Amino acid sequence: MTQPQQRIAFIASNKNPLKFAADPAFIYRCQNPALALQAQGHRVYLQHVSTLLSTFGAKLSQPTLDIAVFHRPCARTLRQRWQLYQLFKKLRQRGTRLIADFDDRVFATEFAADSPGVRNGYVSQQQTAKNFAQHQQLLHYFDAFSVSTQPLQAALQQQVQVPVHCLPNAPHKSWYAQTPSQQPAKPFVLKYLPGTRSHDQDFALIAATVSDFLQRHQDAELHITGVLERTRLPAALANSPQVIWQPKQPYEHYWQTVNAGHVHLAPLEDTPFNRGKSALKAIEAGFFNRPTIASPIPDMQRLVNAGVSFAHTPADWAEQLEYHKLHNDPLPTHLRQQVLDCYSAEQQAHDLLQRVAVCT
Repeated sequence: MTQPQQRIAFIASNKNPLKFAADPAFIYRCQNPALALQAQGHRVYLQHVSTLLSTFGAKLSQPTLDIAVFHRPCARTLRQRWQLYQLFKKLRQRGTRLIADFDDRVFATEFAADSPGVRNGYVSQQQTAKNFAQHQQLLHYFDAFSVSTQPLQAALQQQVQVPVHCLPNAPHKSWYAQTPSQQPAKPFVLKYLPGTRSHDQDFALIAATVSDFLQRHQDAELHITGVLERTRLPAALANSPQVIWQPKQPYEHYWQTVNAGHVHLAPLEDTPFNRGKSALKAIEAGFFNRPTIASPIPDMQRLVNAGVSFAHTPADWAEQLEYHKLHNDPLPTHLRQQVLDCYSAEQQAHDLLQRVAVCT
């Protein structure tokens, strides 16, 4: 380690304190750089904000922190906002740098209309705006911000007066020990991993094209892992025996799902919210030497040499599907290194210490 040991806390703000460590967003934005920092000799802490609030409230011994990174900080009640104000005040008095990290456009009420939950009809715009306000009202408490994409950096910089830094997502360090698997040439497997709901409109962009592709190629399959509303799919696709459904996987097993198939699919509607999204699906797939066909959101541009091909229209998607079916054996062997060359957990840890936490 070339610098003094730092004490760094990564603090979750999600609603359920018991499940914060299982949240994929927290895993990538906090646990991943924490593992890299720990390997460099720094002291790291992963905890929920409720734990930190109770610790300070009870005046228990709490190690002095050099850096406190709050992931998607929010105050759901007036009481919690007052508690957080007191917490921030005490941390700053102890010399702690206060950093907020965002990996989605959730930090201003005007972004609510095009959020996936609203567009897919799962959450009202009014409730979403209220949720986003819970983040927005805390923005002025922080010394600096980190975000996962350049569009988020530009959007957040318009909301705050302090520096906003882009620290992209990177492959998880726990995956480094896992070897990319080979895939039998047949069946030809397409992978779609929506994870949580609110991707119905995204997949609708390609549903008819994928359905046609499967009907033309009886030796092809679509494997879906996560939540996708079947009733919104074309009947021929929803009822096809060539479509294999798998429930959302816990993160400790998720790598096995990524490490399979011939090509991954990452369609996204062209909305301001989605243009701020990370290329995480391609990062994950490429790390296991799987190429990705994707909508051309800005962050995907970083991975153009790491297995990503772009599709703008249904005709583009059809062309890319046919291309990958013709060129799927053997799978590429170089994508993992190219993904790591784009950005790594080690680089994220370095940038947190050398760029974000030292800014004035």
